[in-house]
Amino acid sequence: MKKTKTIMAILLSVIMIAGVLTGCNSKAPVSTKDNNSDNQTTDSSSGKGDQKEEPSAKGVTIQFWNAFTGSDGDVLREIVNRFNNENEDGIKIEMDIMPGATLAEKLAPAITTGTAPAMILAGNMDVVQYSKTGSILPMSDFFDVTKADKSDFVAASLESLQYDGEQMMIPMQWFTQYLYYNKDLFEAAGLNSEIPPVTWEEVREFAKKITNPDKNVFGVGLPVGGAVPWFGSLFLSNGGEILDVANKKSLLDNEANFKSLQFVQEIVNSGYSPKGSTGADLDNLMMADQLGMVVNGPWMVNGLKENEINFGVAPLPAGTKSTVGIAEVTGFAITKGTSEEEKAAAYKFIEFWNTTDTCKEWSIRNGFPPYLKSVAEDSEVQADPIVSVFSAVKDYGQSFGTGLASAATINNDALFPMIENVIAGNDCQDELTKASAKIDELLATE
Repeated sequence: MKKTKTIMAILLSVIMIAGVLTGCNSKAPVSTKDNNSDNQTTDSSSGKGDQKEEPSAKGVTIQFWNAFTGSDGDVLREIVNRFNNENEDGIKIEMDIMPGATLAEKLAPAITTGTAPAMILAGNMDVVQYSKTGSILPMSDFFDVTKADKSDFVAASLESLQYDGEQMMIPMQWFTQYLYYNKDLFEAAGLNSEIPPVTWEEVREFAKKITNPDKNVFGVGLPVGGAVPWFGSLFLSNGGEILDVANKKSLLDNEANFKSLQFVQEIVNSGYSPKGSTGADLDNLMMADQLGMVVNGPWMVNGLKENEINFGVAPLPAGTKSTVGIAEVTGFAITKGTSEEEKAAAYKFIEFWNTTDTCKEWSIRNGFPPYLKSVAEDSEVQADPIVSVFSAVKDYGQSFGTGLASAATINNDALFPMIENVIAGNDCQDELTKASAKIDELLATE
């Protein structure tokens, strides 16, 4: 799924969270209990009241858009099909998977014309922008009209999808970034394939040993776009700062970040990393056994398995100060214009998703760390070697740009261009200064 990482990056807002591990709940379909007691008028003599009738989801068909174009999209499709076949209300989910750029282009006009899907997947980075524009509907009633157990969700996973006191999305998955490495290339370079680098400096040392120009093998991939914001980890773990959210001010132009940019440039200039590669380019190199290490999200697991790559995965390397990873939550959202019946049908599916069995399946098959406590406590999940590594999100996940509508734009229009120019050979300080000024310009629009 380069996907949500993808919608999020394309649409205008990144609100990343510091996270905690949790699991999933095992509850039943949408409850029919009444939650409108404030609107009831009670006949004191009879003890009966007029209750607002809840909308029926029976026989409703809804559209569901997302950008899960990777192998995890196949798993998502299986789960949707199972819901369609097994739910007792005759609800049908018609899912349309498309590239993130396509979804971004189609969604806004669809909302304007009233032809948008009832349900989409988006990221915590989208919450502010979508909420401000009224593109999505509040979902604060979800736990009232379903049997989903709110206490089973890690608090941070819910809080990251809130805006102005309203629950705007319900979690679907939670993740941060990790270091993938090719075990065969490690062994060919004389490295222990069971001991990945634990610091960024070790990443450079390992990359030097792995790089083999004769075989077109590179030690590490440092993408310039179309990828997770890996540089945020590097900056923050080395003690650098990026934003002062409270005062809406850039903190980017500092000595620690300057040294981090020099570090990146030195790796590229040494030939240890391909120059100017996108995330997709580096994915292809990993699948071809030509890249030793790369930072990416959990969605990479299935592709590596399908291509029979002998790989390992490790927590992000530590910098000079700490280990930090930018954490994200993907959530279900209901779009503007959705009818009450369609919303009820969507809630049925979202509740089905947020059961122990479904969330456990998603974690085990795709490697995503659980955000529901019941899944996190499952012995099979705890024993899974990949999921256990991915659960490090609870230890080093950190938010970025929380509450800013411009957060994604800061990544796309300031930080990624800075990285691209530094990798191309431009002066590190000049690029740092320009990017910081661009961030201040964007923050002025908040």
